[in-house]
Amino acid sequence: MTNTAKSTIYEFGEFRLDAESRRLFVRETGALVALQPKAFELLLFLIESRGEILTKSEILEAVWAESFVEEANLSQTIFVLRKALSDDRKNPRFIVTVPNRGYRFIAKVENISEAVAPENPEPQISDSKIQKPDSETRKPKPKTRKPLSATAFLIAVPLILLFGFGIYYFWRERKPVSVSEIKSIAILPFKNVGGKEEEEYLGNGLSDVLVSKLSNIKTIVVRPANTSLKFTESSPDPKKIGRDLDVEAIITGRVQKVDENIRVTVQLISVADGTTLWAETFDDKFTNFFAVQDSISQQVAKSLALKLSPDEREQLAKIYTTNSEAYQTYLQGLFLWNKRTSETLMKAVDEFEKAKQLDPNFALAYVGLANCYVLLAEYRVMSPNESFPKARAAASKALEIDSRLAEARTSLAYISAFYDWDFPTADREFKKALDQNPNYATAHQWYAEYLQVLGKFDESLAELRRAEALAPTSLIIKTDVVRYFYFTRQYDAAIEQSNKIIESDPNFSWGYGFLWVSYKEKGLLKESVEAHIKAELMFGRSLEEMEQRKKAFAAEGWKGYWKKWLEQSEAPPVRPFIQAIEKAIVCNEIGDKEQTIAYLQQSFERREHWLLYIKFAPQFDNLRTDPRFVSLLDRIGLN
Repeated sequence: MTNTAKSTIYEFGEFRLDAESRRLFVRETGALVALQPKAFELLLFLIESRGEILTKSEILEAVWAESFVEEANLSQTIFVLRKALSDDRKNPRFIVTVPNRGYRFIAKVENISEAVAPENPEPQISDSKIQKPDSETRKPKPKTRKPLSATAFLIAVPLILLFGFGIYYFWRERKPVSVSEIKSIAILPFKNVGGKEEEEYLGNGLSDVLVSKLSNIKTIVVRPANTSLKFTESSPDPKKIGRDLDVEAIITGRVQKVDENIRVTVQLISVADGTTLWAETFDDKFTNFFAVQDSISQQVAKSLALKLSPDEREQLAKIYTTNSEAYQTYLQGLFLWNKRTSETLMKAVDEFEKAKQLDPNFALAYVGLANCYVLLAEYRVMSPNESFPKARAAASKALEIDSRLAEARTSLAYISAFYDWDFPTADREFKKALDQNPNYATAHQWYAEYLQVLGKFDESLAELRRAEALAPTSLIIKTDVVRYFYFTRQYDAAIEQSNKIIESDPNFSWGYGFLWVSYKEKGLLKESVEAHIKAELMFGRSLEEMEQRKKAFAAEGWKGYWKKWLEQSEAPPVRPFIQAIEKAIVCNEIGDKEQTIAYLQQSFERREHWLLYIKFAPQFDNLRTDPRFVSLLDRIGLN
């Protein structure tokens, strides 16, 4: 009988799971079911332990052994799996929740193995060599072995296990990766070689557009380039990036502009062993820069052996403008937008405006404008009544030019939710955007924010985990997770997550945004004031103002601090874009209920973004039964 090596394949329900290639298919159609790496690992672990009740700690240790995660990660990954498998939590076909214990996989599973190569074939013996037994034939006596002593056994077993694990880990690290097996990539900002400082936008812009194009392909996960910025300062370590971003390969590039010519060198690198899986150099005239970018995206898709649908093929080949100057100006705007400060957002607006003037049919330029205007109210540069209508006009024009731009549809969904307060339209548009581009992290993030407004916290966290999986280093997405903890009254978790964000980047102002309120709810007023002061300094308040507040806190306590805040905000020079909702929060901390309601009404009239969160914000728990507060929620549409 011949033994053969097998690749493990499991079949359950209408699905087939290939453990070797790490893919899940629908058996009848062969369609690939997209799963994030951790979701796949969890599903495989459940299947291999089918019938057993697996505790949460057992699962976390098996699937997230090298990461620090909360139980929320597990519950949300279970949520994602159930959605992918069309499984009902109340009437499960596959995954059962065992209350207060864990989970169990209950479906019938067939283990199918596909032959790969013969292993240790048994020698074939011809009939002529078979001897019939007779009385003269002697049977050899079996040799007896002395049993191992207890001491020898105790020494031998650990050595064998250690040797076995050594072989396993060496094999795992050195196992070559086929290009066709790559299902997740991170695209690092391309480096400028010998370029001028004013041309820094070229490398970042090129990688951003590459991400945008490849994200339309649903069979591969693409990490946005702006989440990888911290890896650009020195030579990238593929293994470290792979761990940090949870990807199987990275794409790096170098851009060199000499006179009127441009050269772009691109590499696809395996994170398992650091080998280069594919590399190519593109040379062209600088005026054809956008054509170079299109060639790169098509070659990357080809090198990954991706099977593209007709729609994906069309999106990949789409050329948004033939105007070289418009394209370069757009890349400059994109570079500035990614810096995310009030100053760079306004500069980005200027660049996107120039780009659309150079080519009025350049849809991406309108998307850039829409995304800038959506944020300018939040960054206190414009009032909502000024910025959101401009954002709507730009996003609508982009969709008029190209109805399949998920980025533009996401902006319109955000406007519907946070300015129009038209929640059914917002929900519909967010879902359309996610269907068009499931790899667009911002769509998952903004949809999660909208779900928090409605109090759909489990669904919100699931979307945030998807956004985190796509953009693991995005601090603004991690901040939205903190808001989830805060709204669900998990203050310790909110504080812990905030401190992790601050540890990652002490200058990230939003890291303190929900830290001070979480400290306050825990009764840690001194820590709350310190966190709030740090945030205020980063948002542009002067050191002198902060010293005055410290003195007020020392002299009059919590209310004294906020009275000084209110006094400063109303003193010359008046800051025109301090939001009314901020003043409502401060007046409520002071205990001035009437002024709190008055500022909430003013916030309503201005249609301020942050007003939508008042229904579940702990800061306003004292107003829940006030008829005026209830009426305000009714008028917003939150009741």
